[in-house]
Amino acid sequence: MPLRLAVDSGRAGLSIEIPPVNVLDVAALEELARLVLGCAGARVLVLSGLPRAFSAGVSIAEHFPEPKAIEAMLAAMRGALNALVRTPAVTVAAVSGVCLGGGAELAAACDVVFVTEDARIGFPEIRLACFPPGAAALLPARIGGARAADWILTGRTVSGREAAQAGFAARAVAPFDLDRETERLVDQLLATSPAALAGARDLLRAERRRALAEALPHAEVAYRLLAGSEDLSRAVREFRGGRRETAEGKRPREIGED
Repeated sequence: MPLRLAVDSGRAGLSIEIPPVNVLDVAALEELARLVLGCAGARVLVLSGLPRAFSAGVSIAEHFPEPKAIEAMLAAMRGALNALVRTPAVTVAAVSGVCLGGGAELAAACDVVFVTEDARIGFPEIRLACFPPGAAALLPARIGGARAADWILTGRTVSGREAAQAGFAARAVAPFDLDRETERLVDQLLATSPAALAGARDLLRAERRRALAEALPHAEVAYRLLAGSEDLSRAVREFRGGRRETAEGKRPREIGED
């Protein structure tokens, strides 16, 4: 199974395991949404990936160029993002390795993000003549409009350390400390009053929920308009013809390089 869920004593761990770099297709996103909403009894949910990649983004092969394929991917990503802001569990993204495009959108929807200092985070869709709708909706609230514009319009990647300084992540830690620090946070959350935790969770999610309800539909409309553009068609042809193997316009050895 590409996604693995374990629930025990109020905590749930959902791991994305699609080697080599956790490229997400429609089926994986739909399964992720189902599992997030279905982890009954969990008060805290930790979303993680492979050591070398939280997720390198969405599958270009499934995403383009047919309008039906684009619509299916938009719906699947929308469902996954909404699941993360509606699950009763507090969501924690534990990010190591590359975290790009759709993978970074999933992290941005979570309540708390921990990253390794050497993680590589970014939204390189602009290099494929498109943009990330989920990030366009979520990032301004998370890191501010100026930084959101910088990240999305340039498509550059940032280190985990810079992501924490920008407010995308709560903390950047050494790679060997990520699991320990994440577990420490989970223990702290589970030791709090369930009612207080739930109340604070809902208040802190209000802006993300509003962004997904109000800003995301507008971003998707703009995204659909790109479907027939020559710029996008050319970028996808070049992507497919360049023997690139991962999502969002980068080969594995190039991921994370500016």
